[in-house]
Amino acid sequence: MFFFGFALFCHPVQGADPFAVSLRGQGGFFSSPVFREPTMRLRTLLLSPLLLILAILFLVTNTWSWGFFAHKEVHRYAVLSVPDAMQPFFAAYADSLIARSMEPDQRAIVNRKVEGPFHFIDIDRYGKYPFSELPRRYEEAVKKYGKETVDSNGTVPWRIQDFTEKLTKAMREKHKNDILFYASNLGHYIADAHVPLHSVENYDGQLSDQKGVHARWESRLPEMFRKSYELKPSAVEYVGSPLDEAFLIVLESNRMVDSVLSMDLKAREGLTEAELFKVTQRRGRTEYQFSDVYYGRYHELLGGMVERRMQESIKRVASYWYTAWVDAGKPHLGGLK
Repeated sequence: MFFFGFALFCHPVQGADPFAVSLRGQGGFFSSPVFREPTMRLRTLLLSPLLLILAILFLVTNTWSWGFFAHKEVHRYAVLSVPDAMQPFFAAYADSLIARSMEPDQRAIVNRKVEGPFHFIDIDRYGKYPFSELPRRYEEAVKKYGKETVDSNGTVPWRIQDFTEKLTKAMREKHKNDILFYASNLGHYIADAHVPLHSVENYDGQLSDQKGVHARWESRLPEMFRKSYELKPSAVEYVGSPLDEAFLIVLESNRMVDSVLSMDLKAREGLTEAELFKVTQRRGRTEYQFSDVYYGRYHELLGGMVERRMQESIKRVASYWYTAWVDAGKPHLGGLK
């Protein structure tokens, strides 16, 4: 769901269909260590298995955070990008790493309040670019603004730092299950940080009369134009400071926000209502879904931005995995059971 289905869980958004404008207002899942971070208890889910199933189906069909396709593609190519010395482990568990790339969003279904802020940072709430007013160290940011403010504004850079450190520890100790958990989940957070609208308060165009632009950019566009993307493995680089790199990713994303929003408006120019929307009836109400004509225009106007952010995500995810392995002492991970 990379591109995705997560804005709904990150922020208090209402609405069933992320691609529609309504006339009435704008694998072992249970055995997975997905519930380790943050601490959650399996019994909570077992209280209502039907509700959980419905929630997962909702997540699959209504995406807002790089969707299933994007997150899985990023992880697929990231696995192919790691050096030969890491391949015995990453190739052997590629299917697991790819499948589990969605675990953070699954946790968000259960506890949005706890998990949601890990996927974004509304960095524009801290002044103007490059947002120097915000201390980069979490403890210093909390000291300056208070924990409630910092956490509610989103904490993805610090989540990336934390999971990099935990992945390093898991690799050093050669704990297979922890390596799979932290590697797959770390990749998800890194990919989310590459989404421009994960870096601003106006995350869904709700402040600029562009409601739903989050899903249109990160979910619908990659789903529609995936066949034209030329994604590939990327050379890895050692990340000297995982935290500084995470903030660099966020700043890159933030610089793209104006284009994401302005090109959305430009894609609509000159189109009649019939050309801009597909009208559908759903549960007794009329909904306007953006047309293929609009999406074709938006895709062209963005000039490959979505594909580039996916490709950059691939490089960063693989590079963070590589960094954790190097910092762990380059352990031999082949044959772990």
